[in-house]
Amino acid sequence: MPIDRGVIDQQLEALGESRHWWEQREMRDLPAVLHSDERILAIARGRIARLRWLRRSWLIVVTERRLLCLRSGNRQSWRQMEVNANQMTRVTLRIGPFRGRVVLVAGGHTYRLLVPKADGYKLLTALSGLRSPAREALSGLRPTLMVRRVIDHVLALPAAVLNPDTRDAPVPSKSADVADDERVQSLETELDELRQQVDFLEQLLRQHHGAGAGEGTGSG
Repeated sequence: MPIDRGVIDQQLEALGESRHWWEQREMRDLPAVLHSDERILAIARGRIARLRWLRRSWLIVVTERRLLCLRSGNRQSWRQMEVNANQMTRVTLRIGPFRGRVVLVAGGHTYRLLVPKADGYKLLTALSGLRSPAREALSGLRPTLMVRRVIDHVLALPAAVLNPDTRDAPVPSKSADVADDERVQSLETELDELRQQVDFLEQLLRQHHGAGAGEGTGSG
């Protein structure tokens, strides 16, 4: 059942958000997408950087159930992308000169949300409360768990150092921002490859552990 617009107004007001959000085209479609008992935790506008996806602007909404991204068309239609909360395993934030890059790992996929810096902190806070730590808790493999934590720390360090209330430094040139963005993209690609290697190592260790347990049971 669609949610009432008045309920969305109340939720935005509780978050301290402006009514100017209703000037966004996607807001006319949002009531039909949200469930009547769904609550908005954060809202932003930005781009989704993912292989084969055009970097167009989307309305990004985080609820207690999912990450929801909407992009309205010229007619009465919209595109929708969503990620369920129970699929989320990791979220980090990288702050650049002009914007924030929220990196979400869920269901074996990596989603990068490019948003204004202030919105990056809001999305990070909301998504961090949704992600499931089950995968780390069940693995119980300390070497791989340590590597994962180091990777997360490397990605999260810039966000921890920079404060959204800190006065901005002089704005660098556009060419410098493009070069910085390319370096960040390269680093994230290398980190994704490292995560895949860690996943493969975890699988091998699980298989070895299962084989060892089976042999112990047989000998007993």
